[in-house]
Amino acid sequence: MRTNDKIHAALAFCDPRGTYCRHAAVTMASIFANTESRVCVHIVHDDTLTHENRVKLELLASSYEQELNFINVENLLDTERIDVSRLTVDGMRGTLFRLLLPDVSSEDKMIYLDCDIVVNMDIAELWNVPLGGRAVAAVRDVWSLDYLKGKPLPWRLDKAWRLLGVKRGEYFNAGVLLMNLKKMREEYDFLDAVGSFYAKYKKCITLADQDCLNHIFANDKLLIDERFNHIDAAGATEESLKGSIWHMAGGAAKPWVLCTRPYVDDLYWRYLRKTPYCRDDNELIRLMLHDLSTSSYAHLHSSDCVKRIKKQIADNIFRGHIWTLPHIFFKRFFGGER
Repeated sequence: MRTNDKIHAALAFCDPRGTYCRHAAVTMASIFANTESRVCVHIVHDDTLTHENRVKLELLASSYEQELNFINVENLLDTERIDVSRLTVDGMRGTLFRLLLPDVSSEDKMIYLDCDIVVNMDIAELWNVPLGGRAVAAVRDVWSLDYLKGKPLPWRLDKAWRLLGVKRGEYFNAGVLLMNLKKMREEYDFLDAVGSFYAKYKKCITLADQDCLNHIFANDKLLIDERFNHIDAAGATEESLKGSIWHMAGGAAKPWVLCTRPYVDDLYWRYLRKTPYCRDDNELIRLMLHDLSTSSYAHLHSSDCVKRIKKQIADNIFRGHIWTLPHIFFKRFFGGER
């Protein structure tokens, strides 16, 4: 495998609302701030990447004197070879992009990262993990970790793993991957394997690209330490944040939606402050308030809601007494009760 001193990392996203680039910038800033080596970040995108967002990502990379490479896959999608509707469960392009890396990059090795991740460590530690000839290195998903700790495995999950050909406790999370792209190109007809997977399992999978990767590399993977893709934030402290890649997995639990992981969610906002999406502390505060106020679970007028709920409860009790007290009185004095 060809090696050099430069670390190659890839982020992949479809951004129709123009908001997801900010999260990618946080991941990038966390890599740059903690890594001494030269890094090239490859952005795999389609035409939804706006010029304004591209400029901000370029400014971020240049501020750390690091390299950025944009890979537009728009012209590859919806063709005879890469049919999005056939290769994904719901037709969403973004779920497919990481699966294109062997075809769209000429590098021998690549770190892939989801955009809900903060790299609070020198990413060279992951880059230097010996793959030992395996196609991919990844961390066990939370269900696998729970199973190894002795927790019962849900029957549906057990059946899904068996269907995919994955051994119990070896299902991995695809949010952080060290990919042997050279082997994937030389020993796998990767996109054909992806197409065959979706044709066979499309109606019975839940985590489209993750299930796909687990199936294809069921017997060609290296399972690595949890700190390289830390999802369980229970018991996290300020001191324990260092030395891990933190993954804010879960759609309703993103740090920009709701604060559910003390200390860990803080990292998102700290690294956002280091990006062109946040120019000063005042803007950081405004962004935090704006984002968290849009959640249906926590918003700026919560205190008013509490007041309305208290008033409604009191009103219900009062109205309840109006209708129940005459009934009790009637039964008491005319119904023969003593």
